[in-house]
Amino acid sequence: MGAIAQLSTSSLDVEPGRGASMALTVRNTGSVVDRFTFSVVGGASSWATFSPDTLSLFPEASGTVNVLFSPPREPAVVAGPMPFGVRVVSSEDPAGSVVEEGTLNVAPFSNISAELLPRIARGRRSAKADLAVDNRSNCAYRAELGGSDPAAALTVGFNPAVVDVPPGGVGFVKLRIKPKHTFWRGPSTTKAFRVTLTNATVATLVSGAGEEGTAPAPAASPHQAETFVDGSMLQESILPSWIFKALAALVALAVLLAVLWFTLLKPQIRQQAKQEVKSQLAAAGIGSSSSVPTGGSGSGGSGSGGGSTSATTVGTSGGGSSSVSSSGITVNGTSQATGNGTQSVYKVPSGHVLQITDLLVENSAGNTGTIAIARSGTTLMQWSLANFRDLDYHWIAPTVFGAGTTLQVVVSGCPASCSPGIYYAGNLVTSG
Repeated sequence: MGAIAQLSTSSLDVEPGRGASMALTVRNTGSVVDRFTFSVVGGASSWATFSPDTLSLFPEASGTVNVLFSPPREPAVVAGPMPFGVRVVSSEDPAGSVVEEGTLNVAPFSNISAELLPRIARGRRSAKADLAVDNRSNCAYRAELGGSDPAAALTVGFNPAVVDVPPGGVGFVKLRIKPKHTFWRGPSTTKAFRVTLTNATVATLVSGAGEEGTAPAPAASPHQAETFVDGSMLQESILPSWIFKALAALVALAVLLAVLWFTLLKPQIRQQAKQEVKSQLAAAGIGSSSSVPTGGSGSGGSGSGGGSTSATTVGTSGGGSSSVSSSGITVNGTSQATGNGTQSVYKVPSGHVLQITDLLVENSAGNTGTIAIARSGTTLMQWSLANFRDLDYHWIAPTVFGAGTTLQVVVSGCPASCSPGIYYAGNLVTSG
């Protein structure tokens, strides 16, 4: 029961994109009329057909069908031997079905393309580009890379120098194009170059030996010997053209800022400083004009006449000293508290104004509470002792104490043993 099948040949050469066929003879070994259907087993099943697709045979009768193989021209149909089987199925006796085996020799075909990305590379000392090698063939592609330019003005390097691309794959190579000469300024220049891909695919060996004593003959590669890709490098000057415009703009901006400073900002700052001094003098109840004591004698010394000043030591109630200078009498002194309360440090003599320009508030013991600087009972500045160990102030516009007023230190909320202190310095000038 069942069938016997036989292919007309065990091996068939096929070319992707074209069809090839072989005959299949089937004999009905059963005792009844039987109907046979056919199918192909293996990688060729999707592109194999039968003519006719069914066969009805009397007992012991034989019939023939054609098996047509039409492989598509795609990388998925890899070149080389491809085993297959033709299954003959009996409708009357499925258990008697048979499979006849054979081999398809798929021929290789070539479809190689290469592209530079970008086609025009830009650079000053060098330029970079990528070479994409697309292998739409059904066999592997291997190429050695080389670069040249007609003017011999460039060198082209490759990484890697040999590219291997499997069927249906894409290979990428990095290019570095370097000009042999550079220039600092001037218009950009275009230099052409060519990339050559030399086929180095390892040839497959034809099955079977050649003449006795010789090696099997290699199959010819379907790829062309050389593939060319043209590109160019746009070489730019080392100094970009915009740098000169930027420098000119910076110079113009610097000139504009200088003009604004001398014509607008500096006069305004001076005017505001003068107004601040006048407002502090007015708050102290004195005029804004002051003169330097000249001639006569000071406390603890003597001076010469004729409008000149002499250094004179002046005692201060805070334990400091003062001397006459070209801007008045320089006064400085210290005062250390011995607990809470108000302590008088310096009383401004009649006909003078004290201008404090430097002040140091010291809390080396880390006491708590508050310390304040006052003008005859009016608090001017106040600090929390817990927030500092020493504070240093230097003023351009001085803190002014008028004639008869007293510089005071006020300590409150401090333990009995606290001992914060101050150091002050300034000028004592004659009031106008």
